[in-house]
Amino acid sequence: MRTENGKLATAAFACASRQFDVLISLRFTLRAAFGSLSRFARLSFQFSVFSPLILLLLITFPHLQAASINEANSLTITQPFSGIESLRVFAKGSSQPLFGTFRPPVFVPAIPFVRGQIYEVELKLANGSESKFEVTFDQAAHVVPTVRLSPTSIAIPANTLKLYLDFSKPMEEGVFLKHITLQRQNTGEEVAGAFRETELWSPDGKRLTIMFHPGRQKTGVNLNLDEGPVLIAGEGYDLVVSGQWRSTAGIALGRESAFHLKPIAADHEQPDPARWQIHPPKAGTLAPIVVITNELFDPQIFARALQVPQTPGKAEAKVIDLQRVEWRFTPEQPWKPGEHRITIDPELEDLAGNNLRKPFEVDLTVAPPQPRSNVLKVQIQP
Repeated sequence: MRTENGKLATAAFACASRQFDVLISLRFTLRAAFGSLSRFARLSFQFSVFSPLILLLLITFPHLQAASINEANSLTITQPFSGIESLRVFAKGSSQPLFGTFRPPVFVPAIPFVRGQIYEVELKLANGSESKFEVTFDQAAHVVPTVRLSPTSIAIPANTLKLYLDFSKPMEEGVFLKHITLQRQNTGEEVAGAFRETELWSPDGKRLTIMFHPGRQKTGVNLNLDEGPVLIAGEGYDLVVSGQWRSTAGIALGRESAFHLKPIAADHEQPDPARWQIHPPKAGTLAPIVVITNELFDPQIFARALQVPQTPGKAEAKVIDLQRVEWRFTPEQPWKPGEHRITIDPELEDLAGNNLRKPFEVDLTVAPPQPRSNVLKVQIQP
């Protein structure tokens, strides 16, 4: 954990070694002067032989760490405590212990440790005593994280449920409500209660799903009636990300980021692949199949939702003209002539939560909506 302990111990050993050399020289000077060492001199010499080790231990012992946090994101108890019954770990200043698993002597947190953060460790021992100490996850190299909003568009439906923040580095979790606000552009006023408190991260800790509160975004439910929708078509908003948000390496974003939003009319329709454009390639080429939607989707999710069965290749997607998504599939082998199929995950959602099976809001007074087809046929000519 701390390289300064090693440096301090090395310096102490060097100093003690110099002391040893001086005493050895003094010993020979005394022998030359008196012919033999007195009992006192012999005791002094014996002490001088052990003094480097004693001095090293005295200097190093107070700095020994009771625990350490390693790169694998685990805290290990390094001192031989006898009979550990339980362990709790707190971020310093917090009254809420970290969730995680403890298999003595190793604690693995549910949310990664943050570099630069001081943690307080409480041990309860079998003999009834307790031990408390602090440990710091040392800072890593100074790499400033960045953030961007997905999809990259200003015009989103007024009943949008989900947007996504993509970070360049894994970020500190459990704190997003402290670092994200939705503000009205005309007044700078914060939209209170805009987000659902559920925090959804990708496994690598780099993508956060931002969920606008569904109780306010869904027409006719209590929160929508009492507090109004989060977004209103025609008004301008800023989704603001605090510059104080830190990566798990303890490095803050450093500057505030504001993503401009201009909601358009609400979207209550299921996605309709029949209205998408398909641009087939020619047989015998490695040119991609291109599909262009008629509405917005998150590109990362859309890229995975479409498949070309039994055809190895690479799929990618991006937002075009701020209101549609372009999907490209490039095969590993040249296309064969004939009919090819693109399958679509029926759970694919647009920004308002409508999927191919049903819209997000269902009117129970009319006939239930019919699922959309999740297959696109592509004819590739020779």
